[in-house]
Amino acid sequence: MFIFFLALLLYMLLSNYFKKREDTSSTTKELLVCPNCNYSVEVDFEPGDFIGLIKGQCPRCSSKMRIKGIYSV
Repeated sequence: MFIFFLALLLYMLLSNYFKKREDTSSTTKELLVCPNCNYSVEVDFEPGDFIGLIKGQCPRCSSKMRIKGIYSV
């Protein structure tokens, strides 16, 4: 019984030691697109935003821009 617990403890320690760490330094972006002139810009995601939301004004033609995509970089 003692050998079982010793092997289990050794397994847990070694599995944590050799475990690859994932890179969690990703940021969430959203793509804004103008329906008139197809101008697009990538901005930081804000909580509450969703695809299809009208957000901001186009710098080229002054029409309203929509969120076309939300993704992680």
